[in-house]
Amino acid sequence: MKIEKIIIIAAISLGVTGCARVLPLDYDNYNGSDAATLYVLNRQGNIGTIYLGSYVLNSKDDCFEMADRYELDSNVFKSKGNVVVSKVKPGALYSVSQLKNLGSFISSTHSSLIPEAGKYYYISSGSHAVQVPADFVPDASVSSEEVVKQYSNNPVKYWNVKKICSRPFWKVF
Repeated sequence: MKIEKIIIIAAISLGVTGCARVLPLDYDNYNGSDAATLYVLNRQGNIGTIYLGSYVLNSKDDCFEMADRYELDSNVFKSKGNVVVSKVKPGALYSVSQLKNLGSFISSTHSSLIPEAGKYYYISSGSHAVQVPADFVPDASVSSEEVVKQYSNNPVKYWNVKKICSRPFWKVF
């Protein structure tokens, strides 16, 4: 009887530890004076979760490995629309990803960028990030397509988000 309890407790502990590595944490803003600012749109009506991931190059496999993933916003019911503001470390490889629940299936979009110190970026998941001026006032009711169109000529550094390393399920833990 005691051995069964020990096995059950060990199995639960391993399960909880494994989930902790997979489930994202809430993001804590980077506090350096060189921080870049991200304005991430959570469109009205979205159902799903928006993540901020940081990546590093895996030169052996010529792909990008996820280093960290944080939850920026999540909706079980339709979003009323909002803009999430995050301060990030410049020079890192980031992806803003969104998992959307579309009823019968779930879709995933990724937008990559390599932010520069002190710069401001607007990201509507699924489209490229655009650099916006420091006096830009994010507003969820403004058309994201118009913002992207208006600032599309501003330079932004990207990395190839299509080269994210794939991992078999059994290697997640």
